[in-house]
This record gives sequence, structure tokens and C-alpha cells, in this order.
Amino acid sequence: MNESRKTLLALIVLLLSIFLPIIAAEPFDQEESTLVIRDVFMKTSTAYLWLSPTIHVITIMLLFALYRYGSRVGRIADAFFGILFLFFAFSNHIAVTENYGLVVLTGNVVPILIVGLFWMGEVHKPLNVYVFQRLPAWRYWVVPFVFLAFWSPINAELNPYFNPLLLLTSSFGVMYCPTTPLIVAVLTLIYPNVSIFLLRITSFVGLLIGSFNAMSVFVMPGYTLWNLVLHTPLIFISVYGLLIPIIVKKDFSSQEKKAE
Repeated sequence: MNESRKTLLALIVLLLSIFLPIIAAEPFDQEESTLVIRDVFMKTSTAYLWLSPTIHVITIMLLFALYRYGSRVGRIADAFFGILFLFFAFSNHIAVTENYGLVVLTGNVVPILIVGLFWMGEVHKPLNVYVFQRLPAWRYWVVPFVFLAFWSPINAELNPYFNPLLLLTSSFGVMYCPTTPLIVAVLTLIYPNVSIFLLRITSFVGLLIGSFNAMSVFVMPGYTLWNLVLHTPLIFISVYGLLIPIIVKKDFSSQEKKAE
């Protein structure tokens, strides 16, 4: 199977899996789906925050190591990102809730699990070359969005909370939505020396989950506009990750024309 067919098949499977039904111990009406999802995230969003400072520090150290040593630590980075996705698949989307008992958000578990497994495959046969070359200035637009996701300045009521301590204790590293933007952004900053397949499926799932999350502002009680703002890094960077082969090619062509 050639690369384009492999990618198309993977994207179709990922798209279909996002619509898998929620599994819950207690039956519920379809209209209650957003309430079920809310109850799960109320549990999982705080369950592993004790790990957050450690993952923040490891991430900073890893980024420094990638910048300093490049692909010599590439497999470590691939494994770290893969483990995070596997962790998110189960820790973020399975919970015992008061109203519905054990709940499995299958439509999130399966696609994120698939992405995590492909990242672990990258460890075995690496294609990502973590060499950060000098890029046109516009390609660094992802950095402030990554910083916003890394900080995630929000409180328990989902309102703005610009506490500097959150740079060490936010939900980055323990929740899928604030962590994925950094992973995709790193791939865009080393593009084109990446696994295009891995970039596409990671970005595609990020866009799907980010888009569904953004729609929650209209249907989920208690979902705030600020929470929507904090999901823009996931949505914007995921779209960019999908389109970067086209965008960079056009930019390169325009630079060639100017040079002529």
C-alpha cells in the first residue's frame, strides 16, 4: 500500500472512530450526551494534576535537548509523545461518575489510542529528524499559541486565571487538548524532515477533537468562552499541521519567483 492510500485509510478510520458511541454503566438519553461528557471531564481534569509539574519540567528539558542534540534524542522524544497519547486515551476519557457510573468516551479513546500507537511505531522506525534550522519568521507563529496552551491560565470555574504558577502546574501534560498543540508545533518547526503520515494523523485527530470541543460552548452547560479560547491552539495548529505541505510549498515558490 502506497503512502497516500495508507494515509487516506487511516484518516477514514480515525474519522469513523470519533463517532463511536459512549459506553456507560447507567443508561442515558442521547440528549444527555454532553452532560455525560462533562461529568467525565470534571473527574479526569483534576485526577492527574499531581503529575503536572513533573511533565512540565520533563517537556522543557526535552525541548532543550532536541534543540541542543537534535535527532540524537529523537527516539526519546517520539517515545515521550507516544506515551503521552496512550496516557491521554485512557486517563482523560474513562471515569467513574456519580450519575452514570463507569463511562468510556469511546469516540475519544480509540482515535487517540491509534495516534499513540503510531507514535510508538515511530520509535521503532524513526522518520522525524529533529534538526531545527533557521526558518522564515512567519513559521514561528505557532510559538505564542504553544505558550498559551502550556500555561493554560484557567481556574476551576473555567474563567481566566493568569497565575504564573500555572506555568508549572496547569493541565498541560496531563490533558490531551493543551498538550497536543506543542507536539504538532514541534513537527511543523522541523518540517519537511518529518513523518508526513504521523503529522497528518496527529493533526487530524487534534482538529476533530478540538472542533467538537469548541462546539461545546453552544451545548454544554458551564462551558465558557475562555475555555473556547484556550482550545484555539489545538484547532489552529492542527489545521496548520494538515496544510503545511501546501502552505510551505507555496511560500517556497513565491520566494523563488522573487529571487528571479
